[in-house]
Amino acid sequence: MRTLIPATLALSLSLPTLAVAQETAAAKESLAKIAEVRFGDGSVVRMSILQDSLDVMTKYGKLTVPIGDIRRIEVGLHTPGKLGDEITKAIKLLCSEAYADRDDGAKGLLQAGHWACPALQKAARSGDAEIAQRATQLLRQIGDKCSPELLKLKEDDVIHTSEFTVVGRIIAPTLKAQSPHFGEVALKLCDLRAIHVRQQCNNGEMVVDAAKYGCEPGQWLDTGVQVDPSMKLVVVVSGQVDLWPQTPGQYVAGPKGYNAVGKGGPYMAGSLIGRVGETGKPFLIGERYETPVGEEGKLYLHIVPSPWNSPSVGSYHVRIHTDPVALTAQK
Repeated sequence: MRTLIPATLALSLSLPTLAVAQETAAAKESLAKIAEVRFGDGSVVRMSILQDSLDVMTKYGKLTVPIGDIRRIEVGLHTPGKLGDEITKAIKLLCSEAYADRDDGAKGLLQAGHWACPALQKAARSGDAEIAQRATQLLRQIGDKCSPELLKLKEDDVIHTSEFTVVGRIIAPTLKAQSPHFGEVALKLCDLRAIHVRQQCNNGEMVVDAAKYGCEPGQWLDTGVQVDPSMKLVVVVSGQVDLWPQTPGQYVAGPKGYNAVGKGGPYMAGSLIGRVGETGKPFLIGERYETPVGEEGKLYLHIVPSPWNSPSVGSYHVRIHTDPVALTAQK
């Protein structure tokens, strides 16, 4: 006999599942927008980015970059308030034929400090020798009072995404964010130095076949797992590889490798190694690897080939997980 469930009861049973799914999606979305924000004074604060995208003016026009695609932002020099207009006015006075105007312009530029450096650097390249000399002298005076880090700030912002790097100027003067300690705030770009957007945790489980990824040095498996310096990479490996299958069981290696250096060195034959990105530096994974990585890109795996020019057989079962590392100041 079929049991009929009332529509209201069926709906009530489905609502908790729907709510859990919505909460999970919201949690993932929130994690994708958590960022470590470094200010000009060197302090670092963990915040949630509230906006979905950034508008960036590039050499080739305006580009809208989704926050979820951004890995980090190197914030350029953004002058606060109306200081930019004041610097432009002072530069024009510096070019005046009247001494009083030039003196007022020089005083204004000195008061502006490192904010005036890009404009002065352009003036120092002027074809007018007198203007170039005045600008160079002011740059020297400002340099004597400011820290080298401030003097190195560039006009452009550099936005590193998962696919490519964008160089340009973030159009809005502020960035919407939220902190558990300060609530919702509008971060002024003129106060910021860098923003590192944390990425979602990744999980992967796969088999690395020695016959396919362990017979020649250039055979690497693309795991599809994305890592970056804000993530701790955890890899757990099991299985065996036979480096000389002609005599089965005589030259068997585990993930840490056999007691002989493999083909292509310097790692032991049969050991499981990894690299981040297509040109990253290889590192030993072995049976377990658990540490933050200092690079950004996809994780690749490789089994070090036999040193005796013999095709290896067997495989390693690999489980991969990434977690956000503890908040640290990024210099």
